[in-house]
Amino acid sequence: MSNINGLMAVTRTSRRGTSLRITLPREVSEALSIGEGQFIGFYAEGGKITLKKIE
Repeated sequence: MSNINGLMAVTRTSRRGTSLRITLPREVSEALSIGEGQFIGFYAEGGKITLKKIE
């Protein structure tokens, strides 16, 4: 996928029970060195959501 305005990847949501889930695209998990069982924080600022690996 081309990097238009900083867009790295696109994913879809899915439902599992009462939770709404997303799957991190490979490009994102590799860029952040995220593996199974690790924690990710979601931060809201200025109308945008940012995710960061929690170490």
